[in-house]
Amino acid sequence: MRCLGLIVLLLFAGPAWSQTIVASVEPLAKLLRSLYGPEVEVVTLLQANQNPHQLALSPRQVMQVRDADLLVWLGAGVEAPLAPLVARRNRPSVALLEQPTVERREGEHAHHEHGHEHDHPDHSDAHHNASLDPHLWLSIKNMQLLAQAVANAMPGGLLQGQPEVWLQQADATRVTLRQQLAPHGNTDWLSYHHPWGYFSETMGLAEPVQVSVQLDAGPGSRRFVALAEEIRDRELHCMIVEPEARVNMLERLCPECQAVALDPLGRDQPSLHYLPWLNTLGEGFARCLQARG
Repeated sequence: MRCLGLIVLLLFAGPAWSQTIVASVEPLAKLLRSLYGPEVEVVTLLQANQNPHQLALSPRQVMQVRDADLLVWLGAGVEAPLAPLVARRNRPSVALLEQPTVERREGEHAHHEHGHEHDHPDHSDAHHNASLDPHLWLSIKNMQLLAQAVANAMPGGLLQGQPEVWLQQADATRVTLRQQLAPHGNTDWLSYHHPWGYFSETMGLAEPVQVSVQLDAGPGSRRFVALAEEIRDRELHCMIVEPEARVNMLERLCPECQAVALDPLGRDQPSLHYLPWLNTLGEGFARCLQARG
């Protein structure tokens, strides 16, 4: 009976994690799960039901940031609410923006979209990066830099051959996706915001017609009518719809467009590691761009 009780206890016991890494957003966690073995727990700080544009941490999330063996985040320039918590940590942290050769893109209204307000005088770095596109994880090169930095910061628990194996796989994925999307490089497409800048630049895609930049009024405005006419004249047939997009407005602007829903944060596919998830983005773009109304 004692043996049976021990077996039952083992069956219901959780995994014996020896270290915990907290990633600020899901794409960073997807990378980390590719690199580390089962003895390392990877936790995503931003939950699927939280608004990434207005980040407010719960007491439990504050404790996760404090207690993590390693914290992996984007950096104060785009995640200003985390900066004071990171500064109080006495354990290692890795910020993507602090990597020397990180790729940065300018993104209009990026500062506003991610809820990092201008009334925080102590966050001078955030103010300096007010126009920085925060979707840094959609650059494969950036994620390769992060993989190496994380492995250097916490080598314990890495899977055999990592991060070198993953870095090679990332190179191959970039080549494959560029080849897949090459026929659509000059195809126009529609997006409400434009969180895809790093991805589209890496893959050689055209810049989208960005609705949020052109419209600051409702459907009855002259700008709306002019934009709808531009979309018809350019014969757009593809719109990429992120979760925060105003779908009804997009559908009125381009009723003939094929709509493909993709989440730049990967919240809809939590089980996928980073490179397989990137492949699903490539497949979604290819399906949309090759469609005809």
